[in-house]
Amino acid sequence: MHSDKSTMTDENFQEWRTRNVWIFSLASLFSDWGHEMVTALMPGLLVALGAPAIALGVVEGVSNLGQAWAAIWGGRVNDRRHGRYFFLIGGYVLTGIKALMAIVPSWPWIVLLRTVGWIGRGVRGPIRDAYIAEEVSSANVGKAYGLREAFDTIGALLGPLTAALFVTFVRPATAIAWTAVPAALTVAVIIRLRRLPEEPAARPVHELGEGVSLPRTRGYTRYLWSTLLFSMGYLAPTFFILRVWNSAVTVEGLSPHALALLLYALHNGVYAVTAYPVGWISDHLSAQSLLRLGYGVWSLVLLGFAFGGAAASWWIVLFALAGLATGIIEVSQKMTTVKLVPKDFRGTGLGQVAAVRGVGQLGAGLVMGGLWSLIGARSGFVGEAALALAGLALLWVGPRLGS
Repeated sequence: MHSDKSTMTDENFQEWRTRNVWIFSLASLFSDWGHEMVTALMPGLLVALGAPAIALGVVEGVSNLGQAWAAIWGGRVNDRRHGRYFFLIGGYVLTGIKALMAIVPSWPWIVLLRTVGWIGRGVRGPIRDAYIAEEVSSANVGKAYGLREAFDTIGALLGPLTAALFVTFVRPATAIAWTAVPAALTVAVIIRLRRLPEEPAARPVHELGEGVSLPRTRGYTRYLWSTLLFSMGYLAPTFFILRVWNSAVTVEGLSPHALALLLYALHNGVYAVTAYPVGWISDHLSAQSLLRLGYGVWSLVLLGFAFGGAAASWWIVLFALAGLATGIIEVSQKMTTVKLVPKDFRGTGLGQVAAVRGVGQLGAGLVMGGLWSLIGARSGFVGEAALALAGLALLWVGPRLGS
């Protein structure tokens, strides 16, 4: 099915909950179930291996950068059409390698395995998002993205809840080994995907489709710069988990370890119920306005982690707000990108934005991990908040990018 939707019947065009949308949604549920188990348990695994806080920054930063550059390639593969189905399936399969973290002897091995798994995520992401955009009408693509994000985050809710259950009885490494189960379920679902035609559509030469250089439009370039700045403050939630993991806060007899995992489940639960409504709203209102809101809430969350109290009630509020901000950002950022780039180059555009995010998040991990190790957690969160606010300020200036 080409991006030229004149070949689609009216009935197919109106129906947005297609077989592929449901398959992507279920695959995201199982994949994120395993992924979020690893995310929740990784700070504890690093502590058990005697790694410093900067190690978490290296793991998050390098793996996100690998994912970003793979996303550029995945976007190019999608727009060329040839072989994109196999790269899509292979990306899901490769992500399951994270279960091998259970047997690593030292933390640098975690960097390697996480990066390989994240390369799989990077390759599949733009292809998956472009597949969805081709499956449904432009008036309904936000709802389709929101549905997939909601299923994705249901898996993200099951992940830390399962991890909290496991950590009560076994070591973090043993619990990570069990992520092989949702990885196998992911593959079982995704191989049932209906393959779309791969012949490239006839289209004019466009600089965005010919390489990874930025298109010469001020609005799109400004959008990418704002994405880069904000991403340097878009911390991985593992830093929030580590903050509570190292604290002395307990609730009803829960250890700080179990409390941290349950708070992360709360974060993902709020994210799950936010994603679909945000997708629906972005079909009717400005995606950029929603993105500004998400950036603003996230900046407040970082300041809350820097200056807030250590009471359990405060952590609950912050994790919930972080989940809300993440739900807004993840959906509205995709929608803003889709509305800014020509429809024949959506894969490349989504890949470019993912690459910019990855470069920014490499900086975020290194800045946060370095400041935490050298000065303290508070300084790290303040620095990250300043970067996030800079990204918000750049997004705010100038004319509206998309609607």
